Amino acid sequence: MRKVLIVDDEPWVAYGISQLIDWERLGFRIIGEAYDGASAWQQVMQEQPELVISDIRMPGLDGLELLENINKSGLPTQVVLISGYADFSYAQQAIRHGAFDYLLKQVEQDQLEDAAKRVGEYLDAREQPDSSLDLFLDDLFELLDPDNSVSIAGFTLNRRIPASFPHFRFINCLFPEASPDWPALTSPANAGQLHELRMRTGQNKLSILINYDEDNYPLDLLTYISEHLQVAEWTGISSLGLLDSPLSRLHQEADIALYSSAFYRTENVLRYKPVQPPAELRKTLLRLEVSIKEQRHDDITSDVALIAAICRTHLLPADQVAFAYNQIVSLYYKYYESSWNSGPELLTYDNIARQHCTSEELFVRLGASFENAAGESAVNPSGLAKRVLDYIDDSFTEDLLLSEVARNFRLSTGYASALVKRETGSTYSDYVAAKRLQLARQLLADPELSIQEIVQRIGYKDYFHFNKLFKKHFGVTPSKYRKL
Repeated sequence: MRKVLIVDDEPWVAYGISQLIDWERLGFRIIGEAYDGASAWQQVMQEQPELVISDIRMPGLDGLELLENINKSGLPTQVVLISGYADFSYAQQAIRHGAFDYLLKQVEQDQLEDAAKRVGEYLDAREQPDSSLDLFLDDLFELLDPDNSVSIAGFTLNRRIPASFPHFRFINCLFPEASPDWPALTSPANAGQLHELRMRTGQNKLSILINYDEDNYPLDLLTYISEHLQVAEWTGISSLGLLDSPLSRLHQEADIALYSSAFYRTENVLRYKPVQPPAELRKTLLRLEVSIKEQRHDDITSDVALIAAICRTHLLPADQVAFAYNQIVSLYYKYYESSWNSGPELLTYDNIARQHCTSEELFVRLGASFENAAGESAVNPSGLAKRVLDYIDDSFTEDLLLSEVARNFRLSTGYASALVKRETGSTYSDYVAAKRLQLARQLLADPELSIQEIVQRIGYKDYFHFNKLFKKHFGVTPSKYRKL
């Protein structure tokens, strides 16, 4: 039986609440009543009940202060606050301080029973962290989609996650290697004046939603990172968010900062800052299009090199680097239609960060595509195409770049790209993705495998990247496909 403490400065009200519903039928037992906040706090510390039902307005330590003490202590106790005032400001404060629910006097039997049931369900789910993990990750994929406008308040209320402090940030981290000890999801945890919710969003990636007070405890963020994330290779931090901030926006900001850190390799920990693309970049892209249109190869080379230098000089965020890169790729296909089979591929900002190259190397390779467009021979030495494709087919679950495939067969990357495109009708990335997704579809038939395990088996490190590809390819998310 889970323990319940009832707190009200009017003893007859406390007694009435204790008798209003059949607590034992719902899995609870009343351990006592307290008639002021101070004595209630003492009983909470001694008994550590799973649930406290407390009035808000009491002499001395009131219900909100009692709730705040419980949150600061790190106890997992859930609190349902009761007030005789239908005042939205009270409800706001209750939610902000992490109350599980807020009820008005006179408390109705069905309302109290509903609140107790939901507390029980929440505690049951918390005690079985992996039972609905795939469903949670599927929901999270939808929530963190950039087009989703769900607020932090909506997320925390829906998940019954206490929001004890006014400010929020996402911290996204990449680690040198995955730890088998990482759970895919942890219960909300307290670290002093900072609360955290950790989510494993990739094989070696964590996304952490933190809740703290930036105004009064600004150093808590840096202390938390230095004490808990010191082994992370790269870390990105979002801007400051409030309860009404979109959850997906903060996550995307942290992701951009993370992959910017991994791309430039100048700072291990990077905060997101909105940056306007410099006018020089726009001018150079416009000039580059003219050079491409007029086939001035020397100017193409110099313009592409200048764009690389602009990215490096201004340390443009990874999403803007990807935008500039993909603009150039689009120009390639606009003016080199006859070379579609061997052209460069569009890249996302996380793809770019995983290239493990400088901005100069990234854009130099892109510039070389224009020179190779008409110069690559279409000769196919006997059996070469089959050997290359056999090698890819044997290795597609590994983290294998096209440049590594090309190097293994002593080919240029452009020629290897053209060969794969000519033989399969797909780019290298699309060919590998299709094989991985087909394997994933087969593995989903095994109910013993979690989706996290499947993601790792087929060669992806980022759960959300896989989820997005799977939904694009098959029209539904993996967990929904599994139910078909």
